[in-house]
Amino acid sequence: MKLKKPCLMPALLCLLALSVRAEDEPVESTVYDWESLEVEKSETRERRHILKGYTNAFEYLQVHSSTVEPGMAAHGAHTHDDREELIIIKEGTMEHTINGKSRILSPGSVTLALQGDSHAMRNVGKVQATYYIIRWRTKEPRVPADPSAKSFSVNWDDLEFKPSDKGGRRNIMRAPTSMLAEFEMHATTLKQGMKSHDPHTHIEDEIILVRYGQVEELIDGKACRAGPGSVIFLGSNIPHGIRNIGEGPCEYYAFKWKLP
Repeated sequence: MKLKKPCLMPALLCLLALSVRAEDEPVESTVYDWESLEVEKSETRERRHILKGYTNAFEYLQVHSSTVEPGMAAHGAHTHDDREELIIIKEGTMEHTINGKSRILSPGSVTLALQGDSHAMRNVGKVQATYYIIRWRTKEPRVPADPSAKSFSVNWDDLEFKPSDKGGRRNIMRAPTSMLAEFEMHATTLKQGMKSHDPHTHIEDEIILVRYGQVEELIDGKACRAGPGSVIFLGSNIPHGIRNIGEGPCEYYAFKWKLP
């Protein structure tokens, strides 16, 4: 009787699938709901993975959150030689240190650490602190797009609120970075029932992060709801538009970037 040879194809396909890293996949234009995120616990922090992959602008983009206890830090001071890192404080009071210079930051505050700059975060409050970490790496070249580019931090309490008929806006940053020709970030407040603008497109990728309230993001014709803490990724030339569908005002960050 002739024995059949074992089929190795399923095992081979499995190994190939495991070898594909998350950053080898495109980031999907969708809502990453805060309440649905899995919590990973370690000795130093709680971590929520939000998204990872490549985009039109970046060969690598990652977004996650960390929660640390009072007096604790997720890790010590460190540098990234091949990426930039944006940090947004969701809850709590944090001490942020860049190149040895420290600053106390309240909820809503934002910092940007450029490649090669030492940075660290520590919870200096009396309750848990949670913050978002957004990291990216561009394609070549990875040299400063502008020699004036520098790491940046701003306290939420120092941002000027500019009211409008729809709600208002806080301008956070519009400047070159070590990798980008321009990084633009602001926070928008929308009154109940208002929309920011009609659906539109642009070449730049964009990220929306909801601070509070309930919003509906129209993504390529599909209506997607997002609540507090949720992240919305919008890829290049994807039609999109946002409106407040909750009771009372909503507020969200919006940021996008231009390559050199």
